[in-house]
Amino acid sequence: MGRLRSHFSIAYRAGLEEARSGDPDLFDSLRRSKVYVDEIQDYTQAEILLFFFLSGPGDLFLAGDPAQSVVEGVEFRFEEVRSVGHYVAGERRDLIPSKPKVVNVNFRSHSGVLNTAAAVLRCMFGAFPDSAKQLNEDRGLFLGPRPGVIYPLALGRLKEAVSMNLKGAVVLTHDTNVSYIRRALGNYPLVYGIREAKGLEFQRVIV
Repeated sequence: MGRLRSHFSIAYRAGLEEARSGDPDLFDSLRRSKVYVDEIQDYTQAEILLFFFLSGPGDLFLAGDPAQSVVEGVEFRFEEVRSVGHYVAGERRDLIPSKPKVVNVNFRSHSGVLNTAAAVLRCMFGAFPDSAKQLNEDRGLFLGPRPGVIYPLALGRLKEAVSMNLKGAVVLTHDTNVSYIRRALGNYPLVYGIREAKGLEFQRVIV
């Protein structure tokens, strides 16, 4: 999937560059006054370049979290956005994007979830310090219960959990295990890989 996205991005970028040089009216019709992109950490530099082409100076807003990158082959750093900006700006130094602003107040999740996620990230950065850009931990506006952590989780325990009232979505860190776990849980439908589950909303989640 990542390779197909890369080929598509390169082809689309080539088409935009051709339109810009050969048909300015067509190029202007493709552009947008404002471009807002979320989850920017899941895009390649070629795709980020498309966003620069499709927007004007100061009209591109990008948001993301480097610790949430789940796309295979993408190791995102916000410095990559500025490097693309340098490429696009050329001699126009005023067009280079400013340094990213960091927001550490989370309006979506309560402190119970955020503190647990921060603990997982601390473990990850302790073992792999260069795996992602390390930012300050998020703070929540509201208190809330800490999610239960059961480790190690045997398959029988997991089957018991989904057969009871919990009935939550099971999210796996490895997409290749989805079919096996789904069958092992009696064809339980709510089993997802981390990439498939991203962006979806669930009332209860077992990770």
